[in-house]
Amino acid sequence: MSLDDRSGTPRPLRPPGRVALSAARNAPSRRWIWVALAIVVLLSLLVALVLPGLVTGPTGGVQEMPAAQVPDAAIPTAEGRTKAEQTLQQVLKIQARLELGNAAVWGEPAWSKAAGQVAAGDRMFGERRFADAAVVYAAALDGLQQLDSEQEQIFSKALAAGQSALAANDTERARVQLELALAVKPGDELAAHSLERAQARTAVLQTMAAGASAESNSDLDAAVVAYGEALQLDGDYRPAQDSLERVTARLTDARFRAAMSRVLTAMDNGRLNDAGAALQEAALLKPGEGVVRDARQRLAQARRQSKLSRLRRNAAAMVRQEDWRGAAVQYKKALQIDANAGFARDGLAQAEARIQLNAQFDHYLNNPQRLYSAEPVTNARALLSALGKAPAGEPRLAKKIAQLKQLLAAATAPVQIRLTSDGETEVVIYRVARLGRFTERQLELRPGSYTAVGTRPGYRDVRKQFSVLPGQAPPPIDIRCQEPV
Repeated sequence: MSLDDRSGTPRPLRPPGRVALSAARNAPSRRWIWVALAIVVLLSLLVALVLPGLVTGPTGGVQEMPAAQVPDAAIPTAEGRTKAEQTLQQVLKIQARLELGNAAVWGEPAWSKAAGQVAAGDRMFGERRFADAAVVYAAALDGLQQLDSEQEQIFSKALAAGQSALAANDTERARVQLELALAVKPGDELAAHSLERAQARTAVLQTMAAGASAESNSDLDAAVVAYGEALQLDGDYRPAQDSLERVTARLTDARFRAAMSRVLTAMDNGRLNDAGAALQEAALLKPGEGVVRDARQRLAQARRQSKLSRLRRNAAAMVRQEDWRGAAVQYKKALQIDANAGFARDGLAQAEARIQLNAQFDHYLNNPQRLYSAEPVTNARALLSALGKAPAGEPRLAKKIAQLKQLLAAATAPVQIRLTSDGETEVVIYRVARLGRFTERQLELRPGSYTAVGTRPGYRDVRKQFSVLPGQAPPPIDIRCQEPV
């Protein structure tokens, strides 16, 4: 519950968008008020403009009142009436737009003041005091226009005040200011998110207090839970983040010391499986600790053969799947246990060779544009020639061989292009040919990037770069010198 800013009456906290929703629910009643006001204005205009010129005769007919019977002061000027009507139209237009934008929520007291001025102007208009009505309408228009121009300033001020109050844990003030900001801009993500944080702040502070109490009592598990709940309520609350990191580090240290104690006890008693489980737990907590490495070496001596067999099986399975990097990892682990393990030395050599070979194929397959130059084409052909067929049991490598052959065929197949010129420009394509002068020329080029240069005495040279893709003829390329020097 929170206190209303003016009356101090308790009221429930509202989720983000509640202000805008309340304003939306009240909008129909406000619209009916404006509709009723418009009807009153129209009736007043009818009374002021029509009835003064008409009277009812004895027989029920309508007769025109003689001009002499109407005082001169009561005859409104056309200019005053027109000015009042035009000003009122502007007022109603901006008033309707501001009402749709929740100005009744965030625009006080200027909004109510303008509404009162409009009502006063309507009374003057009904009394045919058009000049006075125009003045009052103009004042209302000025107030509404100023209110309209201040929307962004009102929003920014409310948002900044709300965030400042939130940082100071003044949740009630933060809520009021952020609801005001959302009334101005209902869809603003930052204001909505900040309001959610403000609504959750009381619960956040309660869970933080519980976490601090648990931490002071060395109940680190409970402290982690409490700080974690605080972050679930507000993931951006920095004190909760820092507290959780601090307690997590303390808890990790305590668990690591306990795990290492179990490792040493189990190894002293010959319980190698228990020692391995405890060592794994310690290694997960702090992989880089020296005591973990020392304990692992002691345990490895007792379990060396078992581990070597397991690593050998794992490596063989990865070889069958052509997972050479994974296999290399297994072989390296085996060599770390026994540097003289023959299967690991031979397997690692084969795995590293296959890793390099696959990398050479991937060099071209991942970027086929490399094959648009002569030297890479030569290197790719040499790679295919040196390898020949894929070894048995390596379907992935066989697929890469086939793909590279297809890319080479496409990269070396000429593509016909069309060049146009003016018959006066000397055209040269770098590293291809000097084409001379022409108006149209067909030319076959291999895929790649090219530069065409045109020269003509008395004119500025032109240079055009174009690309030729495999099997795709580019649009006609026009090369002509047109700019006199």
